[in-house]
Amino acid sequence: MRYRLAVEDVEPNRWVAWVLDLPACFSSAHTEADAVNLAPESIAAHHRWLARHDSSLPVVSGPFEVGLVETFHSFASDEDPEYLVNAFFQDDRRPLAYWDVEVALRLLKWTHQDLLDVVGSVTLEQLSKPLAGETRGSIAGILEHVAGAENWYFEQLGMELDRTQLPGDPLGKLEVVRTNTRTRLVELIADERITRNCGELWSARKVVRRALWHERAHTQQIVRLRTQL
Repeated sequence: MRYRLAVEDVEPNRWVAWVLDLPACFSSAHTEADAVNLAPESIAAHHRWLARHDSSLPVVSGPFEVGLVETFHSFASDEDPEYLVNAFFQDDRRPLAYWDVEVALRLLKWTHQDLLDVVGSVTLEQLSKPLAGETRGSIAGILEHVAGAENWYFEQLGMELDRTQLPGDPLGKLEVVRTNTRTRLVELIADERITRNCGELWSARKVVRRALWHERAHTQQIVRLRTQL
């Protein structure tokens, strides 16, 4: 099977290869070449992940081939030099169809379940324990970031929640934001709008792409960080 890849440097020395045909599937590495080379392995792992959450899905086996269709190099915004403009791929222009949203809702349920399962094994004391080298301070800080980022993604389409009204605890904030995400996604079926913020373009498909990636990436990060607790 052959899959399309779009690649970008989301941060300095951090490249992500997005598997456009498999929402929530990506590979990341320090270089563009490594991110691309890791993609077939990530695709295989992704199919195993899907099967773990839904045993009724057909077994998909390799070999998996990938074709790079687009590369984006991030850059500092002219409007705000501290803002790093990330990719808006050609694929992001496609409006979400009904089944795109159905799939996204199912995947978001599973990514969220994974996150809660990982955090469920962490005590309240460990949740707020300072972690060496972690820019967000603690696992609680990471959860706060995940919730805030997801709300910010929808802010790009004018569909965010008022930040001042969000719960103070990170787990509560995650739940409230995710409830809004589920509601708003249904409203985004066939939505063709493309917005701009600090020179970066946004669409419904990009919001879904980023939200799925962000939750999975930080869940994987928390798994690694638990060894420090």
